[in-house]
Amino acid sequence: MVEVVVTPVRVPSAGDLLVATPRLVDPNFDRTVVFVIEHQQEGTLGVVINRASDISCASAVPRWSSRFTEGAAVGLGGPVEPQGLLALGTAAAPPAAQAQQPEGTGTESSEAGGAWRTVNGEVGLVDLTADPSELEAEVVAVRIYGGHAGWGPGQLRGELQAGCWWVFDSTPGDLTADATTLWYDVLARQSPPARLLAHYPDDPALN
Repeated sequence: MVEVVVTPVRVPSAGDLLVATPRLVDPNFDRTVVFVIEHQQEGTLGVVINRASDISCASAVPRWSSRFTEGAAVGLGGPVEPQGLLALGTAAAPPAAQAQQPEGTGTESSEAGGAWRTVNGEVGLVDLTADPSELEAEVVAVRIYGGHAGWGPGQLRGELQAGCWWVFDSTPGDLTADATTLWYDVLARQSPPARLLAHYPDDPALN
């Protein structure tokens, strides 16, 4: 059993980050950072944002190429439905037309010509079946992911209690940050004790 610093269990909300601890041995999630899209009693949906494929976003969905950050690669979003594409965008300011969902759903919804649904603050889901022109100009960066991560009722809580994940606030820049260092970077901006793990070696036995 890997001994790591355990922080108090925090219930995630839409827009939070799940950061895998060294205690999580599932290779699908080794040192991953997961952006939480929904967290409800029925389960949790998110995407891994620090693993990238060698396929560019522009080549995967050419008609949306003007909205992708230059050189952006399709992310490996998780083991669930890996052939399906999911898109997240960041906005310079929340799109103007916002319609709040009823309390208790765990997410907010906003419409920008039907192409945008706010997840949290300046980050939202982008409907790739819509016309890119329907997306408001405030949405300045769109990233797409193949597959996603999902947990059934109570499953994620069990993993949190076992010390397999930390829950931290996200920043809009996390979606476009360097995927190769994001796990370390997110830990490095936390307060102790979590920050101590930012330099945790890939193989503790060699330390």
